Order: sequence, then structure tokens, then C-alpha cells
Amino acid sequence: MTNQNKKPEKIRGLVLGGGGARGCYEVGAWQAFIDSKIEFDCVAGTSIGAIVGAIYVQQTIGPLIQFVYDLRPGNIVADMPDIPENFEEIVANRNALLQFVGSYVRNGTDISPLKESLEKMFDYAQFKASPIDYACMTFNVTKMQGEPFFKKDLTEKDAVDVIIASASCFPAFPMAKLGSDLYIDGGYEDNLPIRLCQQMGAEEFVVIDVHGPGRVRRMDPEIHDIKTIQPLLPIANFLDFSEAQAVRSLRIGYLETMKYYDQFCGYLFTFESRNWPKIYMCERYLDLTISRQFKIPQDMPEKAYTRILGYRPPQLDNQYDSHYFYGKLIECLAFEVGMDPVQLYDYDEFLKELDGKLNELPALEMPDSIRTVHEFVHNRKKEEILAFFHSELVLHNGRLPILHEPLKNMFEVQFYLAYVWYSLHLYLDRSKS
Repeated sequence: MTNQNKKPEKIRGLVLGGGGARGCYEVGAWQAFIDSKIEFDCVAGTSIGAIVGAIYVQQTIGPLIQFVYDLRPGNIVADMPDIPENFEEIVANRNALLQFVGSYVRNGTDISPLKESLEKMFDYAQFKASPIDYACMTFNVTKMQGEPFFKKDLTEKDAVDVIIASASCFPAFPMAKLGSDLYIDGGYEDNLPIRLCQQMGAEEFVVIDVHGPGRVRRMDPEIHDIKTIQPLLPIANFLDFSEAQAVRSLRIGYLETMKYYDQFCGYLFTFESRNWPKIYMCERYLDLTISRQFKIPQDMPEKAYTRILGYRPPQLDNQYDSHYFYGKLIECLAFEVGMDPVQLYDYDEFLKELDGKLNELPALEMPDSIRTVHEFVHNRKKEEILAFFHSELVLHNGRLPILHEPLKNMFEVQFYLAYVWYSLHLYLDRSKS
């Protein structure tokens, strides 16, 4: 017996923003969609999002991942030398760099390598046969207006040219010619083309915003069912087409998207999903232990991340971000000692490595007189202050001597992180017994 009253599933749209090399993040997100069994009925993209989206329609991620792993500047722009990572290499390779810059000034860039790569990955027959709908945004310079292109309008002859037109990031890339009109990057019109997904019938949306340069239209207030995925960790500059940055951005896109859907645990660091009970037990222990002494301000994780990283990460909007307060402070400690956030950790091993690195921080001796505090304070790195607070807490059984209380206000973030470290060490010792 069929359920005639069953509501039809909503049409799901995927929106892929423009952002040049940052699009490698979108490839990683796509891999996470596959592993999480998340599918979409239509996809709309701008610039690199148009390229990734077109390959998404035909469901062939393999060649795109290989493209990321093989990425070089010369694979995007003809004769473009690899950009050195340090000043010494820049000086050593200055002739090649100057030659390219001179050619760019005279003739503009030749993006035929990018077009050739797309032609190898793109299969028009497979694209058209796919049940997934598609649209991309361009900007028509001849008519001075945005111009969308839909799957139904693309022919075998012009499909690749249209997609490349959407990614023609002028003036870094040349204008594209379609018919008698000139086109440039769709980011000049709408870098997050949610409206195109709407036009294809989408009612629920996932938007990947890699914060590339371009215009972002105000969202339709009638759209309520929308999930935005955006980088939490820094990813490549939009014109940094180096292999190392490309692979890193892909990896970040994968790990973070898995966390957006609660497939992995963690905030900026990432832990295997089987670690949920371990994380919960650690969280409860720290909560019970620390709350007996004082209440850490609710905005402390935000303050700590801003102080340590130099920016405030976006909200993750998952279980971990909503329910794990001390876990995020533990991750701050991991940043303090230089642990790599772009890998998948087992939580127990993560805590052991963190504890070991924290204990390697240099110990400091505080002056006996409060009069010399200022001299002490202004000549110390933040990790040294952290280690000092921790050593004082260990020496005085979790309390700070009255002499050093003024320092707690001056270095609020470092003090609270030191207390989390102190309590975490107690937890690990307790776990061993």
C-alpha cells in the first residue's frame, strides 16, 4: 500500500561561489558530500564554482581531484612561472618573473591551459544526460549586464566556452568572446548565484562561500532553508595556484564539510566520529573541575581564537560548536603549540600529543616583587606567559598567588587557557589510573 499523503522531497540546490584557487575547497567539500551520501538536484556556480559545478553535474570527481593535485600556475596561465615561496627564490628567478610580467602588460594572459584542462575533464554527452540541472553566471561586457546560462541552452560547441567565460576574472584573465559579445567573470554580477538555483526549482540550498572577490547579491528574504559552508581555517589566495596550497585547501574543504554535517567531530581541529564519547567525557570532567573554582566567560573561546589566530573564525553550526565549550579551548592550546589542524586525529592521541608539547614549553620564574612585573610582562611571548601561569597553578594546587592576581586581568586569555591545561593534565593522569 502506497502512502499517498507522503510529501514530495524538496528540490535541493548546490551553490558554488567564485574564488579562483579557493575553488579547491569546493572540490574537498564535494568529496565530503559523497562520503556523507548527500546529493543535489541542481547546481549553480560562478567562476571556479561554474567549473566545479559543471563537473559535479556529470559526477566525475576523480579527474578534478587529480587536477588539484597536479596544479601549477602554468596549468592555468600559459608560460606563467611557479611563484617562489620566499624572497631569496624570487630574487633568483627574477628574470623569468619579469619576463612574464612584461608579456602580461603587453598582451594580457593566455588561459588556454585552463581551457584545455576543462576540455579533458568535461564530457558534454555525460553532462547533458545527467538528471542534475546546471546554471552558471557570467557578465556580458558588451551589454553591461549579468547574463546567466542554463544547461538546456548549452550546446556541445559552446558549453566549454561559456563555462570559461564565467571564470574569466578580468583583468587577471582576458575577456571571453561568445558570438559577437565580450564576457568576464560572473563575480561582477553575482558571486553566489542562489537565484539561479531558485529558477531551476530549488527549495532547499547549500551554499559554499569561499569568499572570493566579487559581488554578492542580497539574499531573498523568502529563502529560509539554506545552509552556508565557508572556510574556518585560512585557505589559498584566489590567485595562488601552487600545488601545496591547492591540496591544503582541498583537504580543509573535506574535513570542514564533514564537520558541518557532524560526520567528524571538532571545531578547527578534526576528530574521528567514533571519538564523540571520549570528547564528551573530557568535556564533563573539565566542566565539573573548573566550575568549582570560577566560571570562564562564555566569549572566552572567541577571544582566544581571535588573539591566537589573528581572526575570528566563523560559526560551524554543528553539535560540537553548539555543545562543547572546553573542547574549543583545548583546540586553542593546540594552536599555541603549533599542532597541525589539517589532519584527522584520534582524540586520545591528540590529547597525548598536546600534553607532551605543552610540557615542552619553557618554564619561567616570576620576580618576587610586584614592582618588577611590568618588566617581566613586556618581554615575554604569549606561550611563555601561558607556561608561567600553568607552573604557578601546579605549584599552588590550582590557585594563583595573590601577588600574581593582577596578571590574570592583564593576560585573561592566557590565564584561562593555562587553567584548562592544568585541568586537562589532571584528567589525563586520572585516565591513566
